[in-house]
Amino acid sequence: MPVSRIRTTLASAAVASALAAAAAPARASAPHTVLPGETLWSISVAYNFTTRTIAAYNGLSEDAPVYAGETIQIPTEAEGAAALASAGVDSASSSSSSGTTASHVVTPGESLWSLASANGLSVETLAANNGLPADSLLLIGQTIEVPASSSSGSTTASGPPPPSPPYWTSPIYCPCGEVYLASNAAAAWESLRQESLRLYGIDLYPDGTLSGYRSYAQQLYLYNLYLSGRGNLAAVPGTSSHEYGIALDVAEPYMRTVVDQIGGNYGWAKTEAPDEWWHVNYIGP
Repeated sequence: MPVSRIRTTLASAAVASALAAAAAPARASAPHTVLPGETLWSISVAYNFTTRTIAAYNGLSEDAPVYAGETIQIPTEAEGAAALASAGVDSASSSSSSGTTASHVVTPGESLWSLASANGLSVETLAANNGLPADSLLLIGQTIEVPASSSSGSTTASGPPPPSPPYWTSPIYCPCGEVYLASNAAAAWESLRQESLRLYGIDLYPDGTLSGYRSYAQQLYLYNLYLSGRGNLAAVPGTSSHEYGIALDVAEPYMRTVVDQIGGNYGWAKTEAPDEWWHVNYIGP
């Protein structure tokens, strides 16, 4: 074959290869190695995605357990939207809301519920707009993007009813706002908290305003959220120990470690929901 023809053939092959490479879809997902105590929702929040998006991209159900050392793929926004579309899910219900938003810096005592109520939004809408679970704990100084309300002049959120604890409950400390437990459980928790501070310098507190006592209506809200695929696993209303004020969802895995170590001295232990590291129970002295 003449040299000129060889050169032409090689050049054509190079162009074809370049075009094929350009046409190949770019995959920009990044691997995440699961750490002890992490869940799909905590990983999703860390990367500013909804649990539904990360689950769909990895071919998992939203309540699927993940294990330390397992690799979860984190998509780009486009890849996440494509995964939701392939799963037959409207990405608009699982991503940030469109329209005008305003940044709000969280102040002491504020929660997703209080911010949603003040801005005429549902907790679900505000949480989804920020890639958070509906019962997330907000931190002082954290920035929350608040979308414009779709209702005109409405100041009533469609989230869970505000806390209305019965007379037999008592408040416990939480940077998120008001959290209650049955009075004997609250007293024991405070003693455990003080001992944790003394021994380890570790404070113990709930993960959100619905992490302690819940009314039937509040439990129903969380259960319906779970059934709709937009919330974490929740017990059927009337069956949750939260409704008796004897269960608490702690904010961090290291807090659960403290409960495991010394909680029994104060009547607190892990007796339910083995797949939920955050859930602990008051079982009495």
